[in-house]
Amino acid sequence: MQPTQILKSTKQFSLSEFKVAAGFPNPSEDCLSEPISLDNLLITRPSSSFLFRVTGNSMLPEIADGAIIVVDKSLNAVTGKIVLATIDNEFVVKRLKLDYDNKRAIFLSSNPEYDPIVIEFDDDNTWESSVIWGVVTSAINIF
Repeated sequence: MQPTQILKSTKQFSLSEFKVAAGFPNPSEDCLSEPISLDNLLITRPSSSFLFRVTGNSMLPEIADGAIIVVDKSLNAVTGKIVLATIDNEFVVKRLKLDYDNKRAIFLSSNPEYDPIVIEFDDDNTWESSVIWGVVTSAINIF
């Protein structure tokens, strides 16, 4: 899997000042704020950010099959973050849980149908740099 090249957008979109209810419609009038750039909204560190398309359903409902994720290589992977990792020479997107007491990293799927992946580590190895590729900062789910 290769990251998708990030091209600077020339488009700006208007963002409504009103929050949209997920239940009943909001009867507000067209009231738009300043235009926003999706580049600036989704990618805070362009030099260390990469785009990947996700395949599979292990991270449902947060990240759907076909979603595009933004991955930042400059961020530290900590418990609770969704990461892009290389396990058995394959890229996987999982939520990281660090278990320092038992010296292991646990990669969890959001979908309960998938088992956790456990990686053992010791004080001398470099599992973080060899397993963790980057931290997922956002996902664009396409319906």
